[in-house]
Amino acid sequence: MFMNTKPQTLPVQFDNIPMELKMTPRWVLWRYVEIGDETTKRWSKLPTQPSGQSASSTNPNTWSDFLTVQNAYISQPNRFDGVGFVFSDQDNLVGIDLDDCYDYQTNSFTDAALQHIATSTTGYMEISPSGTGVKIFTRATMHSAHVDHSIGLEVYPASRYFTVTGNILSGRIPEAVQDLNSIVPPRT
Repeated sequence: MFMNTKPQTLPVQFDNIPMELKMTPRWVLWRYVEIGDETTKRWSKLPTQPSGQSASSTNPNTWSDFLTVQNAYISQPNRFDGVGFVFSDQDNLVGIDLDDCYDYQTNSFTDAALQHIATSTTGYMEISPSGTGVKIFTRATMHSAHVDHSIGLEVYPASRYFTVTGNILSGRIPEAVQDLNSIVPPRT
């Protein structure tokens, strides 16, 4: 069922965001927009440039540096709902998204299988804007995305952006490439 009011989001904790991400100029802002018709209406996170124009996870001309995005978010609080980081084939940074597996109020996982993925992956882990998901930033060698909506798992090496909250759970971005074969089976 569609909620007419925009979802609440956790405020961005800029000081907790890893310096390695801050130094990589692949930042966007995002805002909630309603999409779909009456039967499929839902809230979506639209990537946005500091100017307010749409951003794209595949167009580097729409990305900004961290300080520009931080300034836009702080100085225009009613215009943007959050900030995000774009994954690109320029490096081996990979994002792991675990959906509907966390309870921000109790600071605990609510899904044992996704908790296992989170605790067995080396990386920087934070709570998603809704307080119900977890994002992990790590390093891996991947050439395509892996998505399994049946368990709430998405893994992206490029052409996607992740919301970033700085509401840290644990870890840091590793220097070494991680073996993700336990969660992303190798393609045959």
